[in-house]
Amino acid sequence: MIDQVQGVDKGIADARQENTITPAEAQRLHMRAAHISQAAERVATTDHGRIPGAQYRQLLRRLDNVDQALLFDTGNAFNIGDYTDGGNPNG
Repeated sequence: MIDQVQGVDKGIADARQENTITPAEAQRLHMRAAHISQAAERVATTDHGRIPGAQYRQLLRRLDNVDQALLFDTGNAFNIGDYTDGGNPNG
């Protein structure tokens, strides 16, 4: 989990350095990643350094949402829809 959080944090830092996101967006994304990391640490502390599978998957989904927000904010997200729903590219 630590490696995944660090990877997302690096992506945020890179995007900020490249000026593809604003400082406020970078801060917001860093805070979300930090909250996920803290939650993982709390769970691991209560379970002898391990994160049970279900909680790990939940934390990973939350981190993936941060990563997807970063992709969206930088304009690197891809559309999964075909606009047949009236204009929502991801619907």
